[in-house]
Amino acid sequence: MFFLSQVLGRRVRDRGGRPSGRVADLVVPGHREFPLVRAVALRRGREEVLVPWRLLDGLEGQITLKVPWEQVIPYRVRAGDLRVAHDLLDRQIVDVEGRKVVRVNDLHLARTNGHYRLLGVDISTAALLRRLGLGAVVDVLPFRERVISWEDVDPIHSEADRLQLKVAHRNLSRMHPADIAEVVDRLSLREGLALLESLEAPLAADALEEVSPERQADLLEGMDSERAADLLEEMDPDDAADVLQDLPHEKAAELLGKMEREDSAEVRGLLDYPEDSAGGVMSVDFLAMRPDLLVPEAMEELRRVAPEVEMIYYLYLTDAQGRLVGVLSLRELLTADPSRRLEQLARKDVVRVGVRDDERTVAKVVAKYNLLAVPVVDDENRLRGIITVDDAMDILLPVAWRKRLPKLFV
Repeated sequence: MFFLSQVLGRRVRDRGGRPSGRVADLVVPGHREFPLVRAVALRRGREEVLVPWRLLDGLEGQITLKVPWEQVIPYRVRAGDLRVAHDLLDRQIVDVEGRKVVRVNDLHLARTNGHYRLLGVDISTAALLRRLGLGAVVDVLPFRERVISWEDVDPIHSEADRLQLKVAHRNLSRMHPADIAEVVDRLSLREGLALLESLEAPLAADALEEVSPERQADLLEGMDSERAADLLEEMDPDDAADVLQDLPHEKAAELLGKMEREDSAEVRGLLDYPEDSAGGVMSVDFLAMRPDLLVPEAMEELRRVAPEVEMIYYLYLTDAQGRLVGVLSLRELLTADPSRRLEQLARKDVVRVGVRDDERTVAKVVAKYNLLAVPVVDDENRLRGIITVDDAMDILLPVAWRKRLPKLFV
């Protein structure tokens, strides 16, 4: 095993011992695990030539061409190829296993069966010192090697003219959305956008919900409007409403217009309430049922709608006009006599809050009564939404901790 820094700048000679140039870079296929070196970039004065790997006898020791220089047919770059030094050295990468952004100080290579493979990236201080010509210091002091396997690395490329060389971010799908969000927060805006663009819409939306509030609006503004609208549709309506309130009015209106009508209507309804009110922070995904349903009928309805509902621990009972008339827990439903109706099981004295109540008052109600969620009603007692305990904790905690709490009911 050896390092890229030990190869760069090395002199290459032909069979006759004549200088053919110096190593300027290595070319590998970016989309493969532990990719083979396909070509070596040689600097010849002001000229740079990509020499196919098969025409060289090695990268360690004296590097020699197998043919006269005149017989070299330059390597043709393929889609997805990476120039190791140019594209990776000193770049930020996502360490998928470590769930963080790090900087590449060197790269590990190894010879296998007559070929050279890229094994991983070195992010250690020792690697940086070697590149600065301080290898003797590394040999004396006990520096710790910090090498990330190539299969756990996702290079980030944000420049528009380099997108065709971007490595697929398939490994990021293994990360929790909160970890992806933390990575996005540490990247530049362009790099964060490039990362989110590489993800499927549901995962990108989950990650965007966890991004710090001050970055969410910037990211949505920087995206293509169709993509931004797709992510807003995937987000919980209350989270989508929160970020739209931070956008310029014209941009928010544009994105609402591009969303599906049903999703847009839910979000518009939330935007009608003051941002710091119960209506402004409530979720419109809740479970409401008719009081006259028998227990088996309620269980069947629960199976049907549960995948679309954020919180199913409480079942709220509403009359024909949508007015809140009772509540029971999922536990009470599961243990009930099948012959009974929901109205016979429900508690009628439901703790509730109004849509225009201050959000901090609502959070205190949740804490006082040890609720997992509190229903939100309008002036006519019609059920409009719920505020879950994690939403209430978001309100009470400092801003820096918002969006960092576990989603209890996903």
